[in-house]
Amino acid sequence: GSNTIDSSYGGTVIDFNSQPPEFYYQFREMNLSQTNASICDTNGNLLFYTNGIYIANFLHEEMENSESLNPSELTNDNYGIGLPLWQGALILPNPENHHKYYLLHEPVEYGSTLDIPYYSDKWYYTLIDMAENNGAGRVLEKNIPIIEDTLDLGKITAVKNGNGRDWWVLSPGFNDASYNEVLLTPEGLSPATVQEVGTSIPYGVGQSVFSPDGKIYVRYNLISFSHGGHLLNIYDFDRCEGLLSNHRQIPIPDSAFAGGVAISPNSRFLYVSSYKYIYQYDLHAESIEQSKDTIVIYDGFLAPFATRFFLAQLAPDGKIYLNCTNGVNVLHVINQPDLPGDSCDVCQHCVQLPTYNAFSLPNFPNFRLGPLEGSPCDTLRSPPQAAWQYESSGLEVVFRDSSRHDIRSWSWNFGDGTTDTLMHSTHIYEAPGAYEVCLAVENPRGADTLCHIVQVVIDAVGDPITGQVRVSPNPARDVLSVQLSSDRTAKALFRLLDAQGREVVNRVLSGRDNAIEVSRLPSGLYFYEVWEDSRIVARGKVAVE
Repeated sequence: GSNTIDSSYGGTVIDFNSQPPEFYYQFREMNLSQTNASICDTNGNLLFYTNGIYIANFLHEEMENSESLNPSELTNDNYGIGLPLWQGALILPNPENHHKYYLLHEPVEYGSTLDIPYYSDKWYYTLIDMAENNGAGRVLEKNIPIIEDTLDLGKITAVKNGNGRDWWVLSPGFNDASYNEVLLTPEGLSPATVQEVGTSIPYGVGQSVFSPDGKIYVRYNLISFSHGGHLLNIYDFDRCEGLLSNHRQIPIPDSAFAGGVAISPNSRFLYVSSYKYIYQYDLHAESIEQSKDTIVIYDGFLAPFATRFFLAQLAPDGKIYLNCTNGVNVLHVINQPDLPGDSCDVCQHCVQLPTYNAFSLPNFPNFRLGPLEGSPCDTLRSPPQAAWQYESSGLEVVFRDSSRHDIRSWSWNFGDGTTDTLMHSTHIYEAPGAYEVCLAVENPRGADTLCHIVQVVIDAVGDPITGQVRVSPNPARDVLSVQLSSDRTAKALFRLLDAQGREVVNRVLSGRDNAIEVSRLPSGLYFYEVWEDSRIVARGKVAVE
């Protein structure tokens, strides 16, 4: 999501079903400031989102009973903008109820002095049932206090319990060494507990994150009005007991009021943004503080304002994206965060956005984390769940495994008689065409296989019909009309794929007007392709209602 800086409404959607991800504009009436949380179903379809003021469903309409979320004076002042609270909201599914979701959130209150301009005084949960209102959802319980106390600003984070099902959720205390914690199970949220660990941490803006493997928790508190400099706080985390330990505090002497943290997919490298700098720390080093490496310095780029570094988020494609300290239309990206030093490939302002984003970046935990194998809390013994993605360039296709639950072995079948047993694999096909690619994975509890049709394409030179194909209406309800240019004589093939890349329609097109029946398809977003002579000559998206 993003803010806009003009009088229109809208935001940026990042679609990771496409590789590389697609960035496109989407109309909505909600503006988002720092508080930004959203949730999709397992097929990647948007369910609902919030800016801390209210909740909007996938129709971009205010969800029933979601008004007056986070009641406070500052909430009212920011109704048209969104709450200015870093990680002020987080959405988690009920572990065994696919319709119910918990929104963990905090309000913002005005402080009484310049040292404390604003703060949080409560930690709430709100319960949403997406089975209500024909799938548009309804708030069942709202603004239920988890804890009522003075709290640090936002920084709500979560990590999977070692059983691979439940969730630990943390919210830091205020100007002390405390952390508030709840456990989300199929029965709901446990009563909050408070743990004191390490040394006191001054109040301040910033960001918190768990490592993808759940073993490390990092909290980054930036400059406050009463304490200079930044403090990087690193803890070990016990996924069974939900306990923090081994507090290490690293000072960062930069003077800036913006920054964030993210950790690489392999859980080794910590990235810290500090206004004009991005630092890399090696969490496996004997001295984490001494491993500090300045991997990039702000290059002065304007779009149209300064694009200095702000919040960070590890994305599903394994890259880390960072937003900026102003309303701009770009993001920064770390392309290879698993690699040390300059090899991590930081690319400043390389992601072009269709709208202007001011401070907003979604707050997500690692949904793919599985059980802690062999631990006392590994009691559910999850079987494997196969999943994979691919990115193609001509005849070369890069396959990346994204399976869940302690995968021990991989077996790729590329559909052309060749196989591989690597976790990730690069394969070169001899000719373009459609290939059924399957990945079989195993762990001690079982096996799973997932197959998709992969289209290997040599891009056409001078697309003969791109721009001459009209697919309407969009959204479609019963019949999809596909119109081709009248001067074409060759036949074309129309393919419709769901969000998982599975083919749901395969139809030969002839003549100018073609009607495609879609009334039996589930509602959702689909991708179409028009083929001619083993080449894709037109593609796009269409929604089916």
